[in-house]
Amino acid sequence: MSNNNGLPDGDMMTNPLTGSVATPLKSPSKENAALIDASGESSLITLWQSLYAEGKVSTPQMPENHDIPWYIAAMQAFAAWIAALFLLGFMMAAFGAIFERVGEGVALFIGLTYLAVGIGLYFLPRQQIFIEQFAFAACLSGLISVAWGFYDLIDNDFSLNWYLCMAGILLLLWGLIAHGLAQFVFAFGLSWCVIGLMAKFEWLNVSPSLFALIISLVLFNINRFGRHYRRARMLIYGFALALLTLQLMHAFSMDSIFEALFSPWQQSLWLTLIHLSIIFVICGLLLVSVFRERQQSLSSLAAIGCFLGLMVISGLSLPMQGLSTAILLILLGHYWNEPWLKGMGIVSALLFVSGYYYSLETTLLLKSAYLMGLGALLLVARMLVWRLFPANENAKETV
Repeated sequence: MSNNNGLPDGDMMTNPLTGSVATPLKSPSKENAALIDASGESSLITLWQSLYAEGKVSTPQMPENHDIPWYIAAMQAFAAWIAALFLLGFMMAAFGAIFERVGEGVALFIGLTYLAVGIGLYFLPRQQIFIEQFAFAACLSGLISVAWGFYDLIDNDFSLNWYLCMAGILLLLWGLIAHGLAQFVFAFGLSWCVIGLMAKFEWLNVSPSLFALIISLVLFNINRFGRHYRRARMLIYGFALALLTLQLMHAFSMDSIFEALFSPWQQSLWLTLIHLSIIFVICGLLLVSVFRERQQSLSSLAAIGCFLGLMVISGLSLPMQGLSTAILLILLGHYWNEPWLKGMGIVSALLFVSGYYYSLETTLLLKSAYLMGLGALLLVARMLVWRLFPANENAKETV
């Protein structure tokens, strides 16, 4: 329903930045409309400049709004990717015909050239969808070519030097480029370089706990990043996806696929208990923050029930590896209003439970008991939420 006191929607004026509704206007003249538009634009410019001074936005000029239909934007993005891939194939074929074999030097030259072209396109004063996507495709193609060249140059081995070189390049690209999708992809690649480095030092089993701490620390301090707010969010998404991928590999017994790269990968019991304890502490801090914002006592029935449920989830995470990590992402995504992070947690929780159900290491009777316990816990949690947190439209949102 429209909350406009019976007035037509066309008679309402809404500030696009604040969402506040102004006084209704009735058929203004052309001169008055021009004055209103000019004053509104100047106030928006003043607001944008104040946000820039506080470090909340990255550019001093307010961007112009040139909306185009989504299908045209999709076609432009697809055309940019096709053009970049064709250009990469042409350069590889040309150098292959000249040198008879594309060696590590040629691959490095092509990759660095592509990276230079992509970064240069990103720094053009006026960005368009085609140019932005072409630059991203060029950077990604150049990154693959550079990785291939370094791999051939360092004795065809994913060695410590290879991981260090690729981590440095990815970190540089993540810090230079102001494109959300590119930042997410480069952060995801950087996270796997970190995993490879930890595997080289035989610390791979500690990487899930380290990633959970990094994601939580960045989110708890997300408002301090100022103009780098989106870059920090993309880092969180990239590291969260890498964390879930690593734990899903272990949950579905796919460790042997990456044995040559990330060996050894055997999660011992005490490391699992340390990881669950870290997750429990972070989730507990989130619950404490929620109850304090709602001005509810930590000794209330709702608080005790939430902490007991968290303890049960931690216990179920021993057989269902990764379930506590998924719950952590759900809570973080809900508390900080990150729907993509919450969605990743929900989908991964279903995958972790499915991985345990199709595991051949336990009997069907034990699986059924664990799944029944998880279902009963979810039903009780749903009823407690209905009873202890009734809907209140005037209550302050915590997300």
